[in-house]
Amino acid sequence: MRAAAGAAPELETGPFARAGWLRILARIALYTTVLMFVAALLLPLLVRRPAGWPVPEPAAGPAAGDRPPEAPHVGVDLSSVRARSARLRGDLAWAAVAAAVAATVADAADAARGVDLGRMGDYLAGNVAGLARALVVVLLVVAALLCDRRPRAAAGAALLALGAIAASGHAGSADPRVPSILNDWLHLASGAVWLGGIALLFVLWWPVVRSAERATRLAVARHVLAPFGRVAGGAFALVVSTGLVSLVTQLGRIAALWETSYGRLLALKIAAVGLIAAASAVHALRLRPRLGVTDDPEVERRHWRLWRSEPWLALAVVAAVAGLVAFPLPPRQLVQAGRAQAAVCDPCPLPRPAADELAVASSAGSHIVAAWVRRTPRAVTGTVRLLDRRGRPSGVPVELPGARAAPCGSGCRRFRLPASATTIGVAVRERGRRHATRLPAAWEPGASRRARRLLRRAEATMRDLDGVREVERLTSGPGTFATTEYRLRAPDRLAWRTGRDVQSVVIGKRQWMRTPETSWRAGPYGSGLGFRTRSWFAWGRYARTVRLLRERTEGGRRLAELALMDEGTPVWFRLTVDTGSHRVLRERMIARGRFLRTRFVDFDLAFEIEPPEGVQ
Repeated sequence: MRAAAGAAPELETGPFARAGWLRILARIALYTTVLMFVAALLLPLLVRRPAGWPVPEPAAGPAAGDRPPEAPHVGVDLSSVRARSARLRGDLAWAAVAAAVAATVADAADAARGVDLGRMGDYLAGNVAGLARALVVVLLVVAALLCDRRPRAAAGAALLALGAIAASGHAGSADPRVPSILNDWLHLASGAVWLGGIALLFVLWWPVVRSAERATRLAVARHVLAPFGRVAGGAFALVVSTGLVSLVTQLGRIAALWETSYGRLLALKIAAVGLIAAASAVHALRLRPRLGVTDDPEVERRHWRLWRSEPWLALAVVAAVAGLVAFPLPPRQLVQAGRAQAAVCDPCPLPRPAADELAVASSAGSHIVAAWVRRTPRAVTGTVRLLDRRGRPSGVPVELPGARAAPCGSGCRRFRLPASATTIGVAVRERGRRHATRLPAAWEPGASRRARRLLRRAEATMRDLDGVREVERLTSGPGTFATTEYRLRAPDRLAWRTGRDVQSVVIGKRQWMRTPETSWRAGPYGSGLGFRTRSWFAWGRYARTVRLLRERTEGGRRLAELALMDEGTPVWFRLTVDTGSHRVLRERMIARGRFLRTRFVDFDLAFEIEPPEGVQ
């Protein structure tokens, strides 16, 4: 919402937060297409083709007179294989561009907490990771445009795109940063030659192998797979060595490999890499030399079965990498970030409520009083945290009347109340005065899905109104008080007026404002993006957890009270929703230094909102 804008980023440890599965799928598509595209550009430059059956060359490769003589076709039209290779390279190029765009949009929307073009643009232009993600798209577009006419230049652009991918990941926030980025860059490039090459050759040559005669299959093994294997062996050695360096920089200690979720997923990736290496060693070093000297069909079947398994194992490696990248931080960097944050807050960050917990907050004086509540048949237990104006733990005296309480750090109290308790009383002493508040301690268990559905329906209903008026009361503590009345009219008009007679009119991209001492002045609205009433109601952006506190009847209407929390901002909302019309009647927001109460009235009233007269 308006008062919660500019929220600080959160520190999480799981990859599936905020639709993380969507970002993982986008990354799988990106890595798969980019690695195969880079392989399609690099292999013709790296594989030394003996007199015999070459790896397919790019359409604009060496002149025909410079090519080594080819062995008999053995029943295969090599020109059709090369044509298929050129088509596949072009398809991979633009598929990589599309996947990069999807991954970039997904990451930017995640950072902006929703599809907010302004915040997404700020993220992409405001830090190394965002700039690197945007650069990946640009470089892949360049490579796609050049891949047919200038394959060497396209290969250079694609390699630079791998460097940008490395900079956009965990290496971009590692210490030391530049060596970590260079190591990950080399890891990706060698992985493209090895894994991308495995997948590329399978796509190109499996249609030939599965329907060809034995002589043709032997020729493919001798003149396609064997030359690639010599290059793939060196690439695999680089993958392993750079992977070991990343293992040290990301985990910090070997025990993190089995003690953390990140480490366990990394172990699965390592296992998949080991399986590919084992399959390659068996079919290339043990079975392939026997193909030409034995007529045993079982030897050949095992050879091609192992070869076919490699691309699927490679896909498992790519999926594991996508999952690792979706973690906000690997264990070593997570520990470093925790130490840095510990210097300014204790404890930090705020915890996300468990599935059976309620997270609510109120204000006491200038402080946030936040509670994490759990109910059992025997007691109500939980934690109360006291935060100052900056969101840091406060050391002022705090009381929990009627509760058994014990300290759990600065500004933190663990409590226990009887099972019959429905509220939690908290009192804070600030500058000689006592400020008391009560927090709800009861909610509807198992109704979180219904609460989230009610929230989505209410948000959609409010956005579809022709107009609405809201009366807002804002304070940041004792001695501060402000009221503002907002009038909204769809699709792009807003007028507001404060209790001190400051007025403003917003229409699209233009805003007019005046104070009691000044006349109307015109100017642009916001950061250049036009105002839209549909973007005004954005509670879902901060609904990391949603609970249904209670339902009741009031004035003949059935009302539901929802509790929302986003621990990263941090911000807490309590909304009163009319379940018949799905309109939000009241809102209460608690954020750092901002305690807000709002009433919504005059629903669907098309207010007359026009530019002030006489102002250009």
